[in-house]
Amino acid sequence: LCQKRMVSLDGRCHSYGAGDDGFVPGEGVGTVVLKPLRRALEDGDRIYGVIRASAYDHAGRSNGYSAPNPNAQASLITRTLQKAGIHPESISYIEGHGTGTQLGDSIEIAALTKAFQQQTAKKQFCPIGCVKSNIGHSESAAGVAGLAKVLLQMRHRKLVPSIHSEELNPNIELESSPFYVQHALSEWNAPAGEPRRALINSFGAGGVNACLVVEEPPQTALVQEGRES
Repeated sequence: LCQKRMVSLDGRCHSYGAGDDGFVPGEGVGTVVLKPLRRALEDGDRIYGVIRASAYDHAGRSNGYSAPNPNAQASLITRTLQKAGIHPESISYIEGHGTGTQLGDSIEIAALTKAFQQQTAKKQFCPIGCVKSNIGHSESAAGVAGLAKVLLQMRHRKLVPSIHSEELNPNIELESSPFYVQHALSEWNAPAGEPRRALINSFGAGGVNACLVVEEPPQTALVQEGRES
């Protein structure tokens, strides 16, 4: 990793931030229990979130082992949104891959922008963050770590700051994109008539891409749990 200049020099993961010279290796294990929503409601389970759609693929040829393919990423994100049957403007948070590398972060934002702008010209309406800035890059556990963060934010109806990004990566064109980096603790407010809904974007060295659309449980589940406000 050092020979390929993939590791952060200052020991911090600057997801989408300036100084993003590499990632911080981390370790983690994550487990989720999957169940059809109808059965979970019938059984009175505590439901943390609903997977609206998922997709994965391989990026194919790129400029190198650690270089993502933006067109392949954009195509997968678009396909996931289509499977979910939702408009991009209904997404109210993105948990990005955010490795903290100049190339990876800028390509990811470009891919997300390309996918979203197929249906919307709206600018900077959707916050983006990354748990890697907190816990490092746990590689094979990175995707499930992002899912855990999204589910906890849904449960508390809060968006937490994505740290080490106060000064943004100058190579990322956020002003002309649909996104802004979440820099403070705030309420998670969804568009009118929509549930809180997140897109989780993940990819890996070697070319794999994965994407999830997750939304908060239906109100019937929240009532069962005694959380209706």
